[in-house]
Amino acid sequence: MLEIGEDELLVLNTLLHPESIEQIMDEVPLSEPVIIDIVRQLFHFGYIKLYSETRPIPLSFDVDQIKVTCFQLTAKGLAEINKI
Repeated sequence: MLEIGEDELLVLNTLLHPESIEQIMDEVPLSEPVIIDIVRQLFHFGYIKLYSETRPIPLSFDVDQIKVTCFQLTAKGLAEINKI
């Protein structure tokens, strides 16, 4: 289980609407490697999902393509934000 801390909440709060890693980095005052690690963990534990307007949503993503992948909150992620 993932313990949601302040850094994870910062990232979750940016994902109310679909966002790319680049957009998250513009909004969250953390380094790129930290943001990428947080996004990977949030995805793995089901707090966020992949988002695509044009193609079927895959169940996983290529780590090399993470910067062009869009993510959005799941119901689980939204529930975590609302706990505050």
